[in-house]
Amino acid sequence: MIAPVLQTEVGDCEAADGGLFEQDANAWTSFAFVVVGLLLLEALRRRRMRAVVATLAVAMVAEGVGSVLFHGVPGDGAKLLHDVALLALVVHLAAWHVGRLRGRAAADRAATVGTVAAAMLGTAVHLVTAELVSNVAFALVAVIVGAEVVARRRGLGAVWTNGLLVLSAIAIGTWLLGRTDSPTCDPAALTQPHAVWHLLSAFVVLAWADATAGTDPTGRAGWLRDGVDLALGRLAGVLTFAFHRRPELLGADRLPSRGPVLIVANHGNGFVDPVIVAAVLGRLPRFIAKAALWKVPPARPLLAFAGVIPVYRRSDGDDVTSNRSSFAAVHDALAGGGTVAIFPEGTTGDRAALDRVRTGAARMAIGAVVDAPELLVVPIGLAFESRVETRSAVAVVVGDPVPVSSWLRETVGDVEVDEDDRAVVQALTERIRVALTSVSPEFASVDERELLRATAEVEVREAAPANRDPSFGRVELRARQLAAAPEPARRAIIDRYRSYATRLSLLGLRDADLEDGVRARQAAPALAALIVVAVAGSLVIATTVVHLPAALLVVATTGWVRSTATKGTVRLLVGAAAGLSTWIIVGVVVADGWAAVAVGAGVAVGGAIALVVWSTLVRAVGRLIGRARARGRQQLADRARAERAELVGAVRAATAAQGDGPE
Repeated sequence: MIAPVLQTEVGDCEAADGGLFEQDANAWTSFAFVVVGLLLLEALRRRRMRAVVATLAVAMVAEGVGSVLFHGVPGDGAKLLHDVALLALVVHLAAWHVGRLRGRAAADRAATVGTVAAAMLGTAVHLVTAELVSNVAFALVAVIVGAEVVARRRGLGAVWTNGLLVLSAIAIGTWLLGRTDSPTCDPAALTQPHAVWHLLSAFVVLAWADATAGTDPTGRAGWLRDGVDLALGRLAGVLTFAFHRRPELLGADRLPSRGPVLIVANHGNGFVDPVIVAAVLGRLPRFIAKAALWKVPPARPLLAFAGVIPVYRRSDGDDVTSNRSSFAAVHDALAGGGTVAIFPEGTTGDRAALDRVRTGAARMAIGAVVDAPELLVVPIGLAFESRVETRSAVAVVVGDPVPVSSWLRETVGDVEVDEDDRAVVQALTERIRVALTSVSPEFASVDERELLRATAEVEVREAAPANRDPSFGRVELRARQLAAAPEPARRAIIDRYRSYATRLSLLGLRDADLEDGVRARQAAPALAALIVVAVAGSLVIATTVVHLPAALLVVATTGWVRSTATKGTVRLLVGAAAGLSTWIIVGVVVADGWAAVAVGAGVAVGGAIALVVWSTLVRAVGRLIGRARARGRQQLADRARAERAELVGAVRAATAAQGDGPE
């Protein structure tokens, strides 16, 4: 039964249930204001925000406490705290925007004084008429809009970005839908629009403070962006593990722990490449991407959320003069000690070697070094065991950083140069190309790349410790050593491998089947997977069946795509979308309300476990079958082992002059 008094006084739809809080959803979500206030105070303590944010933070905490009381144990005191704190919040924003027209210092003073005055005057006004406080708050929204328009016309820049405006509009919409007199009002519903309003409006204030109260010259704090980048980096790690396992990072000590850093990476696997880079870094850098991506309307909000910076190219029919703003964004990011990542080849494709390196990275580095003298250009090479198979291995090789300031002094001395100096740009581009080539796959052809990798895997497996599988990173580096060997030796090794591979094929064996016994690290995962199946077999099977349609969709779409470089992108995007859809559908069908969220999350976790279990067991069963087949063909297998030994000897002889092998 709905409490009439509560509906009259609160007017936010949700029914009173007489529990800890009268309106559960509206009360609990009010804590979002308290959390945001505490986050602002923490940012102030860390000196990421100016002192003006202190009054905003106090107002947010007061609004949160007032809202919890207002929706939880309504009364005159709760309404007073709720309304006065709300007025102080809106006055803070409005006063800042009006003061901004006279300068940054004036904006801070106006916001501080306005917030304190609103708290005092609001209390007096509320005692006379409570409705006046709400009316004044709504009128101040119009003041904020007007001041923002005037500021833009004066060239002061936009505080309310398109994304923030859209989010604010959605928040206001949920507030309207959450009123008691709204046609969508359902007092008994577990989720309430007004509760969503609390969450969205709290985030809007957080984003606004991040955009206006920073301590750097731009006025932006950037720590909210840092949080988003960190979260997206963790998500990239999850996607990488699901589709490619954990990347094998070689040269990790060459990767700087802090900026400014300009990452340059080879681009052979479409959208998968930036996901791998973000996973390795543990956070999302500012990626550079072609502006043509923004021509796809659904992609625009995602690109904005990820902080991707567009570059405009004549080949795409773009106006390249727009690159001024893009380069400025790169310079700002690097000047703030950030990390920017670019794929200087400009296009993606399953190539045997690095494509032509364009000049964009060099121009960005030269333009940024004035405000970021410690700038390092760090080359990263990506190599994939397979672009088609799920959970195949990935090797990430980090090269020696190029200190831009030192390179400029060695190249041009103390002469001042800029990004329009073609000779210097070309020279730095060549330096970047050499650095990137040293860590990227470099083969004569795609066919030779695959043959040399297969040959290198044989030698690396032979040299691997008894308790380890061959590392793809070591295989890749050994294959590159073979690619650098003299052509006669390389041709002879490839011919030996073809002969050996033909013998294995005729015997129905793989190279791994010729090993004696089972490696300890091979048996341990299989044993763990068997234990999981024994303990929770029904759960594993159930989640497997649930995810089967998504898996079939991924297989079908990946098979439909012909381009090898695009298969990985399609598999990752379709797999992520299909998996998310599966979790949502199952959650909605099986349960209601918040229980549906719990069910969906449980299905996601179960799917991850099933993926690891089945892939591990399939590999283990394949090994057992191969070993059994090798024992059944013992005499023929011994001949293959002899040929294998000759191949390994040839590989080691061909690479002896290049060192002892990859570390």
